[in-house]
Amino acid sequence: MVRPYDTKDLEQCLRIFREVGWMEGENTDKATFEAHIREAHSLVAELNGEVEVFVVTRGGSCRYLDADIPFSAVTGVVTSRVARQRGIASDATVQAVAQSATNGALMSMLGMFDQGYYEKFGYGSTSYHRISTFNPANLLVPRLTRSPIRLDKDDAEAMHHCRLRRRRYHGGCNLSGTGETAATTIWHKGGFGLGFENENGTLSHFMWIKPKGERGPYNVWFSAWETHEQLIELLSVLKSLSDQVLGIRMADPPNLQLQDFLSRPIATHQARKGGEFDSAFESQVWMQCRILDVPSCIGAMHSCGEPVSFNLELSDPIEQYLPVESAWRGVGGNWIITLGKESSATKGADDSLPTASATVNDLSRIWFG
Repeated sequence: MVRPYDTKDLEQCLRIFREVGWMEGENTDKATFEAHIREAHSLVAELNGEVEVFVVTRGGSCRYLDADIPFSAVTGVVTSRVARQRGIASDATVQAVAQSATNGALMSMLGMFDQGYYEKFGYGSTSYHRISTFNPANLLVPRLTRSPIRLDKDDAEAMHHCRLRRRRYHGGCNLSGTGETAATTIWHKGGFGLGFENENGTLSHFMWIKPKGERGPYNVWFSAWETHEQLIELLSVLKSLSDQVLGIRMADPPNLQLQDFLSRPIATHQARKGGEFDSAFESQVWMQCRILDVPSCIGAMHSCGEPVSFNLELSDPIEQYLPVESAWRGVGGNWIITLGKESSATKGADDSLPTASATVNDLSRIWFG
């Protein structure tokens, strides 16, 4: 049975999180869990009268080209040891996705544990996420001219609002509610933030860092900045740590490559190869998305040149998993698609137009870019 989460389910949900290693039975577990579900939509699934599956989704906005569209993120699917490969997690996940569509999300996104599972629900992989490990002493940025302020879990609200204001490009997503930022700051044992305030005392740019020992590598988990000058100052903060820290692990900033900010990156990579502070570059896709509303998502597209129209025979694999009572039935069917400066998708078929066929997985990947 899949139903909404209730506060009486707390201990059973915490048991699931501890079983899978997401939590370690510490006194912060309850605070972390409650932050994780704050202002979110949570479902549980029961087996033999016990809660054995927990799914949480959180709404927000995704930057598509130059505008924001409402989307929903599946921020957690957790299955206990006794409920694996029973189809229960699938039932709960599908109903959570349908609930997001009913609540007005145009697109759904999630972080996958591995590629292959969520494709059966219509998800397609997004772009590569490139992470580098580098010696902060090699950063080609100016010497830090002022001291950053310390940030901790009590500053989660200020950090979240700073993240909402950060510079975003196509594909950049904001999650609603401070809960996810708060949960992350509690989850990371020993995590800390360093940042700066503007003249009004508002946090303007910062990094949240997960340390490792004395020498690192330190992991920059997330950051927020509005201008390139602020980004450079944050990189200068990392360089200021280089007297002690020998490695920083960090994703490329949006639309930029960290390699451009490093001195002799290729030679350094060869010299440190295979060691604890290996400067290897790792590229991996770990996010997937799927369209929940075809007319709205196609309508957000804008392309140059003469408009192009065609029939689209769209299949949606999630349909076979939806319960009969679900108000949202997926997005499969016949569509007439027009792509141009003004794009559109309407139900039906036009015999005068060429016809293409695709799964929603394929369409979502093409649409997202």
